[in-house]
Amino acid sequence: MSEQFMQRAIALAIENVNLRGGGPFAAVIVKSGRIIAEGTNRVTSMNDPTAHAEIMAIREACRSVREFQLTGCDLYATCEPCPMCLG
Repeated sequence: MSEQFMQRAIALAIENVNLRGGGPFAAVIVKSGRIIAEGTNRVTSMNDPTAHAEIMAIREACRSVREFQLTGCDLYATCEPCPMCLG
């Protein structure tokens, strides 16, 4: 695990709390040593129960690589994933 990517996820989580965005939850997706997507919890701000940080990051990453498979990517999250995000 790269500390710099985890630190970025933590910084996003702190920012999300300060902006009252949806709690201290953030995720970063990395491919080939480069961040390709970031996400924060948006459940309450979007009225979307699936808008967890991991899901938001996955959605952005899929748009970034223009495909639905994220082979070769690593996800860094500030909290242990819930069953939906883990599966």
